[in-house]
Amino acid sequence: MATQGISFAQFSKIAPYIVRSRKPIMGHGPHGIGKSELVYQLADKLVDILGEDFKEKYGKNYVFPVIERRASQMADTGDVIGVPEPKDSDYGRITTFAPMGWFAQACNEPCILFFDEVDRANNDVRQSLMELTDSRKIAGHTLHPDTIIISMVNGGTHDENNTYQVSELDPAEHDRWWHVNLEPTVEDWIDWGKDIINPMIIDFIRHNPNHLEHKSEVEPHKVYPSRRSWAHFNKCVALASENMLEHNDNKKISMDLYFIGEGFIGQEASIAFRDFVEKYERQVSVEDILNGRRGDIVSDFGINDSNAMVDKIAESKEFKGELTEEHLKNVALFITNISPELAMKAWESLTRANGEAIAKMWSVNVSDGKSFGNYIAEIVGNPQENVTPSLSK
Repeated sequence: MATQGISFAQFSKIAPYIVRSRKPIMGHGPHGIGKSELVYQLADKLVDILGEDFKEKYGKNYVFPVIERRASQMADTGDVIGVPEPKDSDYGRITTFAPMGWFAQACNEPCILFFDEVDRANNDVRQSLMELTDSRKIAGHTLHPDTIIISMVNGGTHDENNTYQVSELDPAEHDRWWHVNLEPTVEDWIDWGKDIINPMIIDFIRHNPNHLEHKSEVEPHKVYPSRRSWAHFNKCVALASENMLEHNDNKKISMDLYFIGEGFIGQEASIAFRDFVEKYERQVSVEDILNGRRGDIVSDFGINDSNAMVDKIAESKEFKGELTEEHLKNVALFITNISPELAMKAWESLTRANGEAIAKMWSVNVSDGKSFGNYIAEIVGNPQENVTPSLSK
């Protein structure tokens, strides 16, 4: 696998071009990063991707079913091509193949045919899948013209800790697919989880991105965090008799959180999360920044805390809503008190989130007669008296 890695956000931009050509997609990446979830996210967008002709034929509310088959668990060719079925014909008694139920569905309606772990399947199964990806038909049965074939496999060019027992695809198999090496960012996971993962966990990952997943060497039988295991941890805590992350007495529940977390995300991440929960009352909210509160805590921010706060502001409903002059001044003061590199990131991110607010912030006085606009202009090496951001960005 020799392609450059891309984030999930980049995949979402590129995949529509491949989908419209009906070419099969093979994604490569380490376990636990959310490859399967990415397929389901793509399914939600397929009606729009396939365009007006598809909507006219099937309706704009058509829901693409995802037929998921684990190729590594298919025993032989029969699991792909179906079972022999004797029939009478003009040529006498013949044998055809009755398709498996999942394959019949893929032939009769638009869907995503999702094969997981193709590189762990036996050779007979892989040869059958090669025929299917090449001609879109097998054993006399043809896929629906709008059915999309996707496979996700473990490992990848940048997976330095790859210990999976997989077989290399031979050249004939390899060139049947469009290949993509998936390297999701921390932002990908936060964007995915912002509506389904507890905000306290999201905040923890923002402040401690190194605890999202383990990327170095592993020890046998030791638990390490992954994107998937954080989701499992979140679900377990949410289903507890009393939601631990919303309990008022954080110190009483922190040890329970630690023991639950240790089994999902490992000892190091669980200790860090326990400490984070115990001190959560010291966490700064977007409302605190807008209203100029908790300056004593903000002044002690390190680079990770400041970076997490910038992301939190940019994603918040509060910053995208109605802002007073005082709100704008407090945000400007926050930005001018972080590192110049992060200040540039904040300016760019917040301009995308609410360009009108940033334009108004431009003339806000931040120190000794210096405006916010002057401060940003100096960082970019272009100190001018009247520099204003473009609202078209």
